[in-house]
Amino acid sequence: ASFLVKHLLIDWREGEKWFWDTLVDADYGSNSVNWQWTAGTGVDSNMFVRIMAPLSQSEKFDAARYIREWVPELVDLREPYIHDPDEYGARPKSYPRKIIGHKAGRERALKAHEVVKG
Repeated sequence: ASFLVKHLLIDWREGEKWFWDTLVDADYGSNSVNWQWTAGTGVDSNMFVRIMAPLSQSEKFDAARYIREWVPELVDLREPYIHDPDEYGARPKSYPRKIIGHKAGRERALKAHEVVKG
């Protein structure tokens, strides 16, 4: 949700619709309110400027084992390369290129927030 809304600047309602159509146990309250919370809209929401830091969290919480289990293209990479193969020039050919880098996505989201804020 955070990546879709903040890095890609896609309206939270698009994510909400996709999850509603995809989840077997979709719940209107949980689905729509959680998307609003992530987007920083609605009541009692997360501040929009709080943007996830997936790369630092990956290293901090030792996600390498999880990545090796669920991302077979990265199974042979050692740390710290496994957390951000592009950053280290270690991206295997079979691993897709980034849609947007975290730093660029974060800066883009903060600029968009400033524009909306006025």
